[in-house]
Amino acid sequence: MSVIEIIINYLEANGFDGLYSTGECACKLGDIAPCGQVHEDCEAGYLKPCPPECGDHDFHIGPKDPSLS
Repeated sequence: MSVIEIIINYLEANGFDGLYSTGECACKLGDIAPCGQVHEDCEAGYLKPCPPECGDHDFHIGPKDPSLS
């Protein structure tokens, strides 16, 4: 089993939507590490709405919003 497969299994088992690195990048569960690697500062996160000013992407992954619980 590869490291990516272990990460995917963990994300799925714990209800996460993908990985993110604050201010850097994010990837959805169905496309983990499209850059070819997982960076050491990546964190498990949740899919969030993309504000209108985003422009070059259509999703955000980040920490759970406590106001949505």
